[in-house]
Amino acid sequence: MKTLLIICDGMPDGPDGRGETPLSTAYHPGLDFLSKNGLIGLLDLEYEKTADTDEGTLKILGCYDGSYPGRGYIEALATDVETQKGDVCFRANFATLDDEKILVDRRAGRDETGLAELVEAVNNMEIDGVQFIAKHALGHRLIIVMRRIDGKPLSWNIGSNDPKKTNVPVKEIAAKTPNAKVTAGALNKFLRKANKILSEHPINKKRKVPANAILVRNVGHPTKTKGFEQRYGKKACIIGAHSTIAGVAKFLGMDFIRPAGATSLEDTDLNEKTNEALAALQKYDFVLLHVNAFDTLSHDRKRGEKTAFIERFDQVVVRRILDRIDLNRTIIAVTSDHFSNSLSKGYEHSVEPVPFVICGNGIKATNTEKYTEKTAAGSGIVRKSIMDMIV
Repeated sequence: MKTLLIICDGMPDGPDGRGETPLSTAYHPGLDFLSKNGLIGLLDLEYEKTADTDEGTLKILGCYDGSYPGRGYIEALATDVETQKGDVCFRANFATLDDEKILVDRRAGRDETGLAELVEAVNNMEIDGVQFIAKHALGHRLIIVMRRIDGKPLSWNIGSNDPKKTNVPVKEIAAKTPNAKVTAGALNKFLRKANKILSEHPINKKRKVPANAILVRNVGHPTKTKGFEQRYGKKACIIGAHSTIAGVAKFLGMDFIRPAGATSLEDTDLNEKTNEALAALQKYDFVLLHVNAFDTLSHDRKRGEKTAFIERFDQVVVRRILDRIDLNRTIIAVTSDHFSNSLSKGYEHSVEPVPFVICGNGIKATNTEKYTEKTAAGSGIVRKSIMDMIV
């Protein structure tokens, strides 16, 4: 049996005043076919306070354990930046501060103009015996690696400066333990110096939305884990565009395929993603197809566009795949890494269990007409893992 797992990043959403979500209002006969002919329920990823893509994907794959290195290292793997034991790695955003140092845009307008040059402007700084290595990642994101010049390890027990909302000042980096004070102190100095360099850089004189600050969002450190093939005995790949997913693939020793025209945004080429998934099923035992735009549209509060994208995803991805695979020989599963609430006034990710559907030979059907958050909850089925059913 082959397995195709589709992770729809942030597709589940919160209800509006009528109790409807983008998923419940969208026309998606492909997903509904899976729901009618497969098993639908909720997947409890057992988040604690926050939900995010790297942790959610690793949990869906049954690979989230004591070797989890933190998202900063996952993102660093995706950029191929050199890391070594004792480093501390960060996933970061270019952002925009106004003249009063108030955060007005957490993503610098999602404008990539000149970002490679801005990264170079802050790369290879040395502060208090710590080297700061910066590398541009996807879109408005960058990776920062801290390394002590004397080779001693740094601590990753520090907080973030990201308030996760606008119209407030950025926070100071706080040490969570006494031995993290050196790391936190050097990082605060770096961020202040970077703000000054970026504010004065000629690129930012040309940009409509200046990228004049850095938000340090997630920390991590280099570590190793047991690979996917070691865990399951399956040759596996991940298809996607998001840097986090590329990092997860590298962390787990899975091949990563980035289709032509694939992005993490609404303009992603779903046809090419589908083509690559179908081709990969001929070569691999386990194929993970990741689609991110649902989450991006939620973050941008584009609820109507999210509904439309769900319909396009269903037509171009789900129905095309169903037309071309044999469900007697291939198990197809669809789920999400977290909810993304497009109506939220705060941070959009939330931690409740996510819908899933699994269809294929040997999977007992629940005979549910529609695939929605509500019908998944109404099935009464709650699982903490689906890997035992799909591999």
